[in-house]
Amino acid sequence: MRKISIFLFIVGVITTIALIIYFKTVVNPVDSDSMTIDGSGNMIAKWPLFIGIILTFVGGVFFYASIDEENKA
Repeated sequence: MRKISIFLFIVGVITTIALIIYFKTVVNPVDSDSMTIDGSGNMIAKWPLFIGIILTFVGGVFFYASIDEENKA
């Protein structure tokens, strides 16, 4: 469980940093649920920033639970 929690934490941090750098909110001429069209006509995926934050939080909780579980044994 500890390896999975570390993996989730690292993936969450990388996702958060990548989305801060690459995800720009702009006024889109056409909105839909999972895909939008930007001003130049290209389709872009809308990945919200909180996905990375949630992965980081879940990884941290799992890591804390594995440490707590180890201390009880």
